[in-house]
Amino acid sequence: MKAYAQQTRRSLKERDRLIADHVDIARRIAMRVARRCPAWLSSEDLVAAGMLGLAEAAERYDESRQEPFLVFAEKRIRGAVLDELRRGDIMPRRVRQMARRVGATIKSLERQFGGTPDDDAVAAALGVAVEHYRADLEQLVHVSVGVLDPSDPAMPSTGDEHSPARMAERRELLARVQRALRRLDQRDVLVLSLCYNEELTYSEIGETLGVSASRVCQLHGRAIARLRVELELTPPDVEPRPVVAPMEATHG
Repeated sequence: MKAYAQQTRRSLKERDRLIADHVDIARRIAMRVARRCPAWLSSEDLVAAGMLGLAEAAERYDESRQEPFLVFAEKRIRGAVLDELRRGDIMPRRVRQMARRVGATIKSLERQFGGTPDDDAVAAALGVAVEHYRADLEQLVHVSVGVLDPSDPAMPSTGDEHSPARMAERRELLARVQRALRRLDQRDVLVLSLCYNEELTYSEIGETLGVSASRVCQLHGRAIARLRVELELTPPDVEPRPVVAPMEATHG
């Protein structure tokens, strides 16, 4: 019993050390997600979720798997933050409908004219003023956190994230995103890559593209709307195929 108690104390001490050493990392991950969310969403709620993810990672970490704790923890932290967003239903039905309408309109104009339509053409097709259309685009970035909202049928089901079924669902979803990205305009792909691969701010992306931060927000919303439409039109693979992370596919 004494040996067991000593081992338990060592385990608790190691857990607490892992948490203390990685608090700043958990906060940074949560804040990176928060900066792409609507202003009314509490960033502190996301930070709290990230801390819970960190605590869970420290509790469940098994060093015998030879996986660095930071790699293991980042997945848990990010997953906890995204779960908090899904519980908050950050994308109301009206915005989901708007995303589908905008994306479908852009796709239709692309087919009709063989190129990426400008804002004036899309606004005219939607029957709204260009200023109204651009304002709508800025609302569509609310879905950018997970690309898919919880009600989307393509979203992996809840459950043990390491179960074979869950991992297979995630591989299929990533494969669908990868295929959908190939059908987007290259500028849309670039904006998504800079947002999610490079994790740049809108100001930093604006400097890269030579546009304002507000314009980057609009381009981001447009890219998300188009990606959603392509995902809805992208069927599952019939046979298994190698999969890479969705944004990594844009570098090829």
